[in-house]
Parts: sequence; C-alpha cells; structure tokens
Amino acid sequence: MTPLPREASDVEFALTIGRRVREVAGALGSNAKLAALLETAPSQPTRWIKGTERPNSINARAIVDLDHVVARASLLWEPSVVTSWLYGQNAFLDGARPVDVVKLQGARPVIAALDEELAGGYA
Repeated sequence: MTPLPREASDVEFALTIGRRVREVAGALGSNAKLAALLETAPSQPTRWIKGTERPNSINARAIVDLDHVVARASLLWEPSVVTSWLYGQNAFLDGARPVDVVKLQGARPVIAALDEELAGGYA
C-alpha cells in the first residue's frame, strides 16, 4: 500500500481524532468534562474536534482508550447509563471509577471489567 501524502494523512488523523473526541466528550457529558479529565484547557477538545490542533501523544492515547471503552460499554447500555457507569465506582476495578482507571492504566482493565459485566459476573 502506498503511504498517503503527509497532508492527506494529517487530514485523515484530524477527522479521526475529532470524531473520537466528540464521542468521548458526549459520553462524559461535555467537552469541559473531557478537558478536566485530561487536565487540559477547557477549549482544547473543541480545537481537536475542529482539527485546528492535535492532542499530544498522552492525550491522544487516552482519547483512543476512552473511545474504545465507550464503544464497548455502548454494547451493554444506553448512553445515559454508559455515562453513569464511567463515573461510578466499579467493584471489578476495586472501587475505582472507570474514567480514572483508563487515564491511569489504559483501557485493558476497564475492558476486562466490561467483559465481566457482559458475562453477568459479580465482584
């Protein structure tokens, strides 16, 4: 496969990350809540959505991880329940909130907790 010219890959990245930021911010409740979670300026998610700026590598990874978790949680619950679940204490995560675990450890432990939920497990 021929690599895309730099400009085309930049546009593709901006569209992809912008979509992910929009989805994650929606699941968290607002752009401001996403900014607070990522400890960035409140206006930053809007810039990422518009494609005028790129998140740094740490925030990009957190956004992708959160997007993955939101997509998986959406297989189980309606959007309002997903939001509550993300901010609630979770027994499968030793009482931690899924949003905090994703930020500190990545998506893997949260996906495992979702798999337990899906399987009908109890912590």
